Amino acid sequence: MHELFDLIRANPLPFAGGLLALIVAIIAETLGGGHHSIGREFPNFDRGGD
Repeated sequence: MHELFDLIRANPLPFAGGLLALIVAIIAETLGGGHHSIGREFPNFDRGGD
């Protein structure tokens, strides 16, 4: 565990970027709760695009 903290102290940017991406993903999931299926956002091209 001590080695992990040494690695984070030596290279903080990748860990900070990963943490920021996680926070943004949580916020996007919380605010975008109306989307249940990504398939409904696109027209159905198999049946002529209706």
